[in-house]
Amino acid sequence: MKYEKRASLTYLKPTKTFVKLKQKATSAPAKAKAAKPTVPVQAVANVMDVTNFLAKYLSGQQNVVISPSRSYTSGFSVGPRTTRQGKTLWSVNLPHWAYYDLPVKGFDKYRVYRVGVWHEASHIRFTPLKLFDALKGQKDEVVRELINVIEDRRIEDLGIKEWPGYLPERIYQQAYGYALRPSVDLIQDESKRRFEAFLQRLLIGKWKGKLDQAEAELVEKAAQKVEQKLQELEKKKASDLEISEAVINLAESVKTMLDIQSPPTRRTESDSAWEETFTKHFGEGVSPAEVEKEMEEFFKAKKREAKEKERADGKTKPTEVTDEDVEAAKKGTTEVITEYEKIQKKEKIDPALIDWTPAASQGPLQEYKDSRFIAAMNTYLQMWREGYKEFTGKSGSLFSVDEYIRHKDEPFITRLKKTVKGKKILILADFSGSMRSKEDDYKKAIISSLTVLDSIGCNLGFFTFGTDPALGDGFFVVKTFEQPKLTNTHLAKIAALQADYGATPTDTAYDRLATYVQKHRPDVFITITDGIPDAPIRTEELVKKLKKHTRMVAYGIASPAKVHEMAERLKGFGYHAAFAVTNVHEIPPKLVNLIVPPE
Repeated sequence: MKYEKRASLTYLKPTKTFVKLKQKATSAPAKAKAAKPTVPVQAVANVMDVTNFLAKYLSGQQNVVISPSRSYTSGFSVGPRTTRQGKTLWSVNLPHWAYYDLPVKGFDKYRVYRVGVWHEASHIRFTPLKLFDALKGQKDEVVRELINVIEDRRIEDLGIKEWPGYLPERIYQQAYGYALRPSVDLIQDESKRRFEAFLQRLLIGKWKGKLDQAEAELVEKAAQKVEQKLQELEKKKASDLEISEAVINLAESVKTMLDIQSPPTRRTESDSAWEETFTKHFGEGVSPAEVEKEMEEFFKAKKREAKEKERADGKTKPTEVTDEDVEAAKKGTTEVITEYEKIQKKEKIDPALIDWTPAASQGPLQEYKDSRFIAAMNTYLQMWREGYKEFTGKSGSLFSVDEYIRHKDEPFITRLKKTVKGKKILILADFSGSMRSKEDDYKKAIISSLTVLDSIGCNLGFFTFGTDPALGDGFFVVKTFEQPKLTNTHLAKIAALQADYGATPTDTAYDRLATYVQKHRPDVFITITDGIPDAPIRTEELVKKLKKHTRMVAYGIASPAKVHEMAERLKGFGYHAAFAVTNVHEIPPKLVNLIVPPE
């Protein structure tokens, strides 16, 4: 859980490419070599798609942004951001799947990752904003750590109540935590030992190692006090203010009861001691065999507990862990197994799109849906929305009395069908570094215009070269013509793009799209760019080549001093039509004229 509000809406600046990262890793110290990516790009994209879905679905919120980090010590955390409009946006920060490495492999690693997403989504769903705000200025590090532990327990209990299918996965998370957390009897510092024992007791259900009787009773008493109070809060349906005050008071009380004078020693930069357990760095030096052995020990203990709690009729209370739950925790639920198989599955790739990688990240969509822009586009495309255009003249299919009164020489009306339903519009967006200063304006124009074009029945394709926060630099496909409907997921992927690409390979993008254009023959191919490609002559040649199969148009946004220069530059490449503007709200009528040329 993260307690600091941030105003920034950008992701952590990514490194350039997987290739560069690999080269850097091979020349870096041995410790950093583990940071090289070990997962195929397609698998990363698949994990990101599932992660984005789960975070929004489980939290019950759509204003959630997933921020993958390449930091070696990064863990799972969540926190509210304040947008430019003063709205709350939730940022779920998590390790980058391509670099995430644990002392468990494959399916088991995915389970740890997936439970981390569920945990943070439960914070969004159940942790009051008041508690985030209260902790923003909390100066007592021990109290802050204890609040983390207590609130983690509270939201996970509520998360299991809301999503019972996560119980086996939570048990698996606890087993992993038991295997990785230190044995309490090896901690010499009395204060840190009691904190660790309390953490393990509350979040894992038992502590690893032994405490002397007096200390064990003290820790158990503190844990039971917290559990009783949390049950009371849930039973009475406490308000956000009551929950926040109760959790803070419990943390202060536990600090006093256990006489904890100093916070736990951290191995990583994670936001809490519990979340640190699931970082890549925390598992360093621990062998998979050791982890498996201790997890098995935990599962056996859980099974014994389940047997002991069975009633005489062989049943347990609905809230208690059963033998079947423990078995499911060991093997993984059918749902998670199926999900992992889909992530690993290699999808068939259209030969025409072999050089395009599916975009993976999703950004804050609502930041870029501009109501003024959308209203203007709707106005200028009204004729296309209605599906016809009227002409008056000396002859026609319909006599109009009103037209006769106004224009006696042209009293007839002819209606020509004019619809865009099914029309194909292909967009290539330049997200190179030279676009950085206008990145937000371009996203606003793209997302707002695509929203309108989809609503009137256009079939849209969207491609780009730029930076995806989860995948680095590359050539990305967001939506193909084969996907019939534009969704918010497509738009959110555009919102996540960053204008960080070092080069401007417009010619390469055209070349890679040539076969796809010939195959589909879109009605319009729109390029959104500043018109400064790396290979201008080659770009001009490819524009000429593609014009044989589609209407090639382009536009850009420039400063007042440069707008005329940009417009002339774009026209120089031989597009059927092009324009440049200084303000995003100048785009709708000009864009409509690009798509629907005046007759």
